[in-house]
Amino acid sequence: MTPASIGRTAAFLAAACAASGAFALEPDVLFARVSPAVWTVRTLDAQERPLRTGSAVVIAPGRLVTACHVLAKAASFVIRQDNVTYGATLEHPDVERDLCQIRVANFNAAPVPLAPAGAARVGQKAYLVGSPRGVENTLGETMLTGLRGEDGDDRQLQLAAVLAAGASGGGLFDAEGRLLGITSAAGRDPGAPGFAVPADFVPEIPARAQAALAQRPRGVVRTAAAGAAPASALTAPLRPGDGLEFQRVDCLTGNRSTVVYRVDRVTGDEVIFNMGGRVEKTDGRVVSVTSPAGGTYDASSPPGGWGRKDLKPGMRWHLDYVAATGDKWRHELDATVVAERTMRIDGVDLNVVQIDYAGWIYASYGTGASPVGTPFKASAWYARDLGRVVRFEAEHRRGNSSSSNEALELVRVLR
Repeated sequence: MTPASIGRTAAFLAAACAASGAFALEPDVLFARVSPAVWTVRTLDAQERPLRTGSAVVIAPGRLVTACHVLAKAASFVIRQDNVTYGATLEHPDVERDLCQIRVANFNAAPVPLAPAGAARVGQKAYLVGSPRGVENTLGETMLTGLRGEDGDDRQLQLAAVLAAGASGGGLFDAEGRLLGITSAAGRDPGAPGFAVPADFVPEIPARAQAALAQRPRGVVRTAAAGAAPASALTAPLRPGDGLEFQRVDCLTGNRSTVVYRVDRVTGDEVIFNMGGRVEKTDGRVVSVTSPAGGTYDASSPPGGWGRKDLKPGMRWHLDYVAATGDKWRHELDATVVAERTMRIDGVDLNVVQIDYAGWIYASYGTGASPVGTPFKASAWYARDLGRVVRFEAEHRRGNSSSSNEALELVRVLR
């Protein structure tokens, strides 16, 4: 065989191998290739305190995918790599498969290629890239030990490796640097094998998220000419994909922000909002608040919430409770139902009852120190037809140099 023919044969074999994806990369080369597309996710509560960490993988310009449970209870979140941080927003949630697509503005990191559907096979070597325990961009080697769920929505890739806390949302790559799956450690017992959601589910996220939003009552489509929806559309029971949009105002600075409580699912007589950050009964009673997205409205919420349907002017009662979230301070408040009135919400006139709260908050509760109270007062306007508070105002004076004064008002019901 002549040198020329040897060269042609080598070139042919190289091209054939490239076409078939048969070139395995050395681990250091693979890591250098894919790690720029794997970012750490850090979630924050309403006071911008850290909640948890995870990872996300770039799948398109300005788009990343993470495990939905990484974002649970977060009021906001950022992605981070080295010393660079970007604010991010949730774009398309596919809660059933635990895959959430997030959007980052002015973000140009290159996406990773996806492995073809069905490329995963038991026994193949694979690589984990993520941020376990918050340690950014860590490389790990594992093996696929099982394909679970066959072709259903619960299909998963079982791994030999045990996933550490914070590893969820990272990338599982084959030896050629193609994305096989998004890692998930949700609900696993310590020491249990890790799992990954197959990467061929990723392109389906937007359509599945939109389909979930479509599972709601079909009411009047509103336009500028048509005006507001009728009261029946406003007060219809909440369905998965619906949302409650509030406007939050800092009355000291005038700053405004939008707060949305999005319905993830309805289970029995409970409505779950914002990845479990808020849970209500279908009649509006508050079961739990673990993420105070609404500021004081959530952080100081009494058991059951700020209002209920059986209230009448003149009613009074006393509350002594420790808030379940936020700073978890003790509250001693006296409540009085002062009046009924009409309030216009999303173009619809609703009858509301006003409840005034006044008392003290004890920040040192549970520390063993003598509690020193600071004054607190609030007013809540509760709409019986909606089964919820539609406006809330609160003022808390912590001292001469520290106080809060804010309002939260329902703007519209998103259906």
